[in-house]
Amino acid sequence: MQRFIYDWIVPKSLRRQDLRQATVRASYGRLEGWISIVVNFLLFGAKLAIGLLINSIALIADSIHSLSDVSTSIIVILGYRISEKPADSKHPFGHQRAEYVATLIIAVLLAVAGIEFIKSSYGRLANPQLSVVTLGVLLFILLTILVKAWLGGLSAYMGKRIDSMALKADALHHYTDSISSILVLIAILGARLGYPFLDGAGGIAVGIMLIWAGISIAKDAADSLLGNAPTLEFITSIREICMQVENVLNTHDMVVHSYGDQKFISVHVEVDQNTSSVIAHEIATKVEHQLARRLKAYAIVHVDPIDLESPELQQLRSLIEEFIQDSTEIREYHDLRMISKEDHQRIFFDIVPVQSNVQTCTELNDCRQLTDLIRRTFNQYEIRIHIDKMYTYN
Repeated sequence: MQRFIYDWIVPKSLRRQDLRQATVRASYGRLEGWISIVVNFLLFGAKLAIGLLINSIALIADSIHSLSDVSTSIIVILGYRISEKPADSKHPFGHQRAEYVATLIIAVLLAVAGIEFIKSSYGRLANPQLSVVTLGVLLFILLTILVKAWLGGLSAYMGKRIDSMALKADALHHYTDSISSILVLIAILGARLGYPFLDGAGGIAVGIMLIWAGISIAKDAADSLLGNAPTLEFITSIREICMQVENVLNTHDMVVHSYGDQKFISVHVEVDQNTSSVIAHEIATKVEHQLARRLKAYAIVHVDPIDLESPELQQLRSLIEEFIQDSTEIREYHDLRMISKEDHQRIFFDIVPVQSNVQTCTELNDCRQLTDLIRRTFNQYEIRIHIDKMYTYN
């Protein structure tokens, strides 16, 4: 039933559009922002009036919390107004990371508000006063709890639909407001039962909750601004799409950059070295088109030629694969090449270590052992083993 109401709030014309488009995401963000502004402004006025009427610092602090939700919703709206702007010469990847900046500002405002609440509540804790509470006031606080929980659910629903960090942060803000109202209710009831210090304690608890929420949201926003690792599901999707293209033998060295909802992918695909350069280019183009169509991403594909006929290379491949099967430090390998010329003979390949912080082959005992094993069998070759970077996925 609740989901039906959420769906009803979103215009049907908006629900039918592509959720990956920046303009559609911005429309969702503005809708959530304006609904939050109206509801929170009404709650702020009502909570402040009743808080002053019954002389409750916890309820007054909670009203300021609701007002801070208005400011964060304004930031959400402004953030999405910027994020929907098209790319330009100074911002060729677009403006969608403005959503992360808006989220970070929301987090800072939450933490600052929490500190202010703790400061104002400390005085009340030292000099507690009994609040005048009626059944009507208690019912009002209960109503605000339900309203904020519903508003948090709406923000979370929209945030999930468009995978928006800003809306999910705003949802957390609404939920903390609902929980803080529960603390206020406990504080007022405690004061009514002869424990007036609970009013100040409730205000401090609200402040601590705001600081915790601010730190949590700031961490997620900062991670996104710095560059989060892609999800395992997204990497798996890239691999599956590449492998579905005819004549692709394997794929590796996937790199993903995110700018809001816009993804930029680079990936290596392996093809038979006997494939002509024209056909190899066509294969790469097909992979790029499939990634763009199915993942809504800009993709660049590099083709690696693989020798499937050389007996010597097959022997080397079997040797490496047998070793890696029993290795506890090496997960897999790729890009195996043997170059045999008059002036030099070399074996090249990349390995993927189990530990992601490895930089060179000499850091791994198994890599050193593998090098020695290959050298004993192919002693005329120079061996070069490259460690894949942490930002590449295989």
